[in-house]
Amino acid sequence: MPGRVLFTLIGRSKTPPTTTSRTESSPSAVQVMKNLGRASVESHRPSLKGGSSSKSAPKPAPPPARLEVELESPPLVSYGPPATSTGALLSGQLRLIVDEPEVRLTHFAMDLRSSVTTKKPVVVHCPACSSQSSNVFRWEFLREPATFRRGTHEFPFSHLLPGRLPASSHGALASVDYALAARATSAAGEAVVLDRPLRLQRAIMPGDDKHSVRIFPPTALTTHVTLPNVVFPIGDFPVYLRLDGCVTRNPDGSQTRWRLRRMNWRLEEKATAISPACARHAHKLGMDGKGVLHQDSRVIGSDEFKNGWKTDLDAGQVEMEFRAAVRPGKQPVCDMESASGLAVTHALTLELIVAEEYSTGRAATPTGAARVLRMNFGVTLTERGGLGISWDEEQPPTYGDVPASPPSYVQAEDYAGPLEDDDGPGEQLQL
Repeated sequence: MPGRVLFTLIGRSKTPPTTTSRTESSPSAVQVMKNLGRASVESHRPSLKGGSSSKSAPKPAPPPARLEVELESPPLVSYGPPATSTGALLSGQLRLIVDEPEVRLTHFAMDLRSSVTTKKPVVVHCPACSSQSSNVFRWEFLREPATFRRGTHEFPFSHLLPGRLPASSHGALASVDYALAARATSAAGEAVVLDRPLRLQRAIMPGDDKHSVRIFPPTALTTHVTLPNVVFPIGDFPVYLRLDGCVTRNPDGSQTRWRLRRMNWRLEEKATAISPACARHAHKLGMDGKGVLHQDSRVIGSDEFKNGWKTDLDAGQVEMEFRAAVRPGKQPVCDMESASGLAVTHALTLELIVAEEYSTGRAATPTGAARVLRMNFGVTLTERGGLGISWDEEQPPTYGDVPASPPSYVQAEDYAGPLEDDDGPGEQLQL
């Protein structure tokens, strides 16, 4: 123990060492301690030639096969509202690609899953409270164990998705997703899995415009608003507004008028979701089957007008037409409603600020009275039809749609006379 002995000798010396007593052959205690520390670090440092002393974990063996999905059907679009929609057709090919000489499978199936994820669960870190999954349909490709050789094996699948299923959505409170989950299990216990997300849309076809009338007692003001029956996330839509009863004629010849000073509109999105509790945390809500109701509202489009309308004092009305749209970048969620309690609706709010004035025919004097006319109209935000094809146009005709057969010629007789053209009798043809 040279280091300890040297330290002891230095500690027992009464006179401190001087610079003249140090020689190059006698190292100091500090240098000895540094050398000991360096030696200890180098002893634990792995060698560059030999590598790490610990054995590296072996790499897992690759799976004996792979799975791929190719969709052959058009985009999944359910046309019409959930009550009357016939759904969307899903079809494709599931490929099993065997990389080894052969593999024996004991189980091979694929599920069409629907999952609802809550952004505000009852317990934040509980997966069962955050997400609920259910199987929409299941394909069983094997009824008994089978052996597959090297190569590609195709398995066709198809299913008509019911029209009542909610569309895929990702909102502030919850999200709805669909996916294809395939799983194959070999005889050795190796599993080959595949998850393919799907997007289900809903498109409500445009129809006749909606006309609404609002009255504002105790005044004589009446508004007439015309809106399209559906609006789209991309693009604008026209809004027609007419305000009647703006002029009241008094017996003395004077008039009381309502002048439109400003008009505001905003498009609001309202979402409602219920966060259920799993069986483990059901006691937090009192009993099973209960959930926490969450609501959220945001503005996805707005604008303000201080001019742009036409005033007709003789008819006593104000007319205006403008175009409204969803603000780019808002990523709205289309109207939907699911059995899990998730619902999204939209409403268009119009605010008219009118000021009263008194006129004797030559000049108009403001009376200081003003009113805010506020109106709410429900609008349906939906996706465009796009490249989807309605199932009504895909299905073959039924026996009831086949028309009647042509009439039979039971009274037909052979004609042996001369042949005549349309203009009259002609020469007999020699056949």
